[in-house]
Formats: sequence, C-alpha cells, structure tokens
Amino acid sequence: MLRLLLIFLIPSVPVQSVELLRDRHGSEEYVFEADQAEMTATVDAAGATIRATDWAVHFYEDLLHVENCEFRNRPIRFWLVSFIRSGGNEKVYAVVLPNGTVVEPHTLRRS
Repeated sequence: MLRLLLIFLIPSVPVQSVELLRDRHGSEEYVFEADQAEMTATVDAAGATIRATDWAVHFYEDLLHVENCEFRNRPIRFWLVSFIRSGGNEKVYAVVLPNGTVVEPHTLRRS
C-alpha cells in the first residue's frame, strides 16, 4: 500500500528550473533556463560546440566564430559556448546540457 501511495506522489513533485545565463543585447535579454535534473553526459566539448554552432547560427541569424567552450558545474552541469558575431566584437552564447540538448533561451524585450 505504501508503494502505491509513493507512486502517486512522485508526479506531484515539481521540477525546479534554474537560470544558467542571462545575456543582454540592447533592448533584448536572453535568459537560458533548464530543469534541475541529473542526466547522463553523452557529449564532450567538441560535440557540444558542434550542436551549439548549428543552433546559434540559426537563432542569432549571423555567421559566428567560436571563441570558447567551457564546462560549468553550477547551478547544474552544462557546456557554455561563446561566439563572436561576424563584423564586430559582440559576444553571444549557447548553452548545451550534458546529454547534448541545446537550451532555448526566453527572449525578453526591454523598453
């Protein structure tokens, strides 16, 4: 009976989202958030960079040059890939989770 009760309680436990990165560009702000869940790592730095680049070129609609790829452990584990936009010094980012999932940011517009 106790097992049955526990099964019904598990779905009601909310998964907390955590903010991984907030990046401002003029009147826009990109907020990268992900669920706070442990996952198996299936991509290394090279794999994370490839996935991040494929995503970032379409999201930012620009040719980008990879500047850096670093693994962070807090607040959860993730790859942070930084890019330099073509024709300038503006830096933009992509976030890749250890399982290879690219985190889509929420875009906030400021007036």
